[in-house]
Amino acid sequence: MAAEFHQQADALVVKPGKRLDTTTSPEIDRELTARIEAGATKIVFDFDGTDYVSSAGLRVMMKAAKATAKLGGGVGLCHANAHVREVLDLCGFLSLFKAGKTIDKTIQML
Repeated sequence: MAAEFHQQADALVVKPGKRLDTTTSPEIDRELTARIEAGATKIVFDFDGTDYVSSAGLRVMMKAAKATAKLGGGVGLCHANAHVREVLDLCGFLSLFKAGKTIDKTIQML
């Protein structure tokens, strides 16, 4: 499944697909960069259906967080399964990003 992007409320929601890794990250990074340059300041990574996040995926998330922070926005995440959540926690991302139970709650936190 390819990555999906859609607008919800005032945030861009990114659904990475089954894997956020070296294969999928370049496409997601290009799309995120274009959307941020076009004015997106709030981004939610919806990990529903995502089974794996690699260091390349973490880089995409961090790059988006830095870019949106410069614009007064931020990045959040939701629906991470236990494995993805463990990776995010071990890398310290759960303390850097807002994590909500739903997309709407995550958007409210940003």
